[in-house]
Amino acid sequence: MTTSAATATTQHLLDVLRPQQELDKWQQQSPKLNWDDFVVRAIAFGLAPQVYAKLKLWNATIPPKAMAKLAVTHKMQAQRNEAIYAQLAQLLQAAAAANLQPVALKGVHLAACYYSEPAQRPMNDIDLLFTPEELPQAEVLLLELGYGGKHKSAETGARVTKHTSTFRREDTTKQNATPNPYLSASLDRTIEPHSSLEESWFGLKVDMTPGIRERVDTAVLTPNTAPCHVLNPTDLLHHICLHFAFHLIQGAPSFVQLTDLLVITQANRVDWDTFLQRVTEAKSWGYVLAALTLAQQLVGAPLPATILPQLAEKTPNSLRQRIEQMDLAYVLHRTQQKPLITLADRLRRGIKDRIEIARWAPTWGEKWRVWQTAVQFTRTDTAQMLRK
Repeated sequence: MTTSAATATTQHLLDVLRPQQELDKWQQQSPKLNWDDFVVRAIAFGLAPQVYAKLKLWNATIPPKAMAKLAVTHKMQAQRNEAIYAQLAQLLQAAAAANLQPVALKGVHLAACYYSEPAQRPMNDIDLLFTPEELPQAEVLLLELGYGGKHKSAETGARVTKHTSTFRREDTTKQNATPNPYLSASLDRTIEPHSSLEESWFGLKVDMTPGIRERVDTAVLTPNTAPCHVLNPTDLLHHICLHFAFHLIQGAPSFVQLTDLLVITQANRVDWDTFLQRVTEAKSWGYVLAALTLAQQLVGAPLPATILPQLAEKTPNSLRQRIEQMDLAYVLHRTQQKPLITLADRLRRGIKDRIEIARWAPTWGEKWRVWQTAVQFTRTDTAQMLRK
């Protein structure tokens, strides 16, 4: 399939989810559609459950084989999310007994509170925010619950700082061999205990953590547990904007995060004046501008008319011009890269990625910080691999 055909099929897939989309208008393009590719993309991008729900609501007439594949994926996701929420309930109950008060982040919050049914939002892991003081106790608690922990220094590799450990039940580690989280058959999910919401990648950093705990809301995420802390709608939108932008920067799957932005803006709970204030405090204008521009362009996320111009006004000119050129083809290019097989592949990718990452840095000092991660070769993942 050509790049243009792949882009057109993906846009047709995203168009299903547009808030004002009408079946007749959408189906005008359907006779030209490669349904096998449409379904494969829906599944691989994590959008199949949402697409199935929308097509079923429309009572759309599509090839039975395609609809059956979407239906099976939706059913599997419903079962998977039910297991994830049972896992979350155990964690929250144990945390409460230990006087820990985590903030539930991203998928477990969004699926329960923003999507029309939890099955529509795939989840690869369970993200919980603890205070730095709580984190050691939380890690001990996870070990007591039967999770095995892996730790990685924030000073090596990609320099990820928001969490430096992951926990997974040891008897499930072999069940999740696929690199694509939306194709995993495992019901058990990795736990990522966060100590901050700082997004960081090879020296590029933005942090919205200050004051976040004082502004949390509460929500019931599972029927068998008490309400837990979650981000308020305004902070949630900011967080997902940054998360989406950094997925793009990393070359990680981004389409689920794109629809997260859609459902948050559709809910109409964001205080936009406060939102702009939070963005200013974090100096995150460029990341947020990119996220909301693409969300509006690709899935029709509803935004106040003044938001994008105000964000653009604060974004450095070079980055603003790059964001104006970003489109679906750019997203597909960033998030569908070939696997690294040889050392030469890794070295070439390392240079190409840092060129892309440095373009997002708003100052020359921050651009240099990105390139320092290449100069400090002994702290890279490639150097760690060579030592082994």
